[in-house]
Amino acid sequence: MNWILIKDKLPQQGEDVLLFDGGQIYFGYYSEISKKFILGNDKVEVNDFTHWMQLPAFPEK
Repeated sequence: MNWILIKDKLPQQGEDVLLFDGGQIYFGYYSEISKKFILGNDKVEVNDFTHWMQLPAFPEK
């Protein structure tokens, strides 16, 4: 898995991803309706982040 530049590509609607703002990593998803990332109960501007990454696969039992 690699980090993807926000300006190059956005995640699919509702896909849980990791987000990076240049200093910290967050967990959220992209909303095509609001054109923002949703983190908990907050709607955050896309430009507040530099990169995103898909979540790793769940561990096997």
